Amino acid sequence: MLQFIKFTQLPVSNQRRAMRFYTEKLGFRILQNTPYKTGWRWIELGIPGAETAILLTQRENDLVNEVPSLVLAVDDVETTYEDLCARGVHGMQPPKPAPWNPEQSFALLRDSEGNTLLIGSGED
Repeated sequence: MLQFIKFTQLPVSNQRRAMRFYTEKLGFRILQNTPYKTGWRWIELGIPGAETAILLTQRENDLVNEVPSLVLAVDDVETTYEDLCARGVHGMQPPKPAPWNPEQSFALLRDSEGNTLLIGSGED
């Protein structure tokens, strides 16, 4: 029987840089960091208390994806957006009402690897 999603893959060009970004700027913790293949490691990162992790996988090209690669639920979108931008995270779009639910809001940011991140309010 299915239990939960263990991890999702997040493509990166530089694992070390991405690991610093997610741990130092977003507060993720390292769940696993072991040798995997030549020049690459198996790195799983997670949010404390969450079951689903992200696996930093090798990006196959340098294309920047404008579609969010990672969607994170937060308590307060505006405060979180301002806090992350103050920590040096690149803000792409400040908070605004979500077109899929006018009672929710969202904002867009960019990680160290060019991935678009969406932060959104939890269920209202």
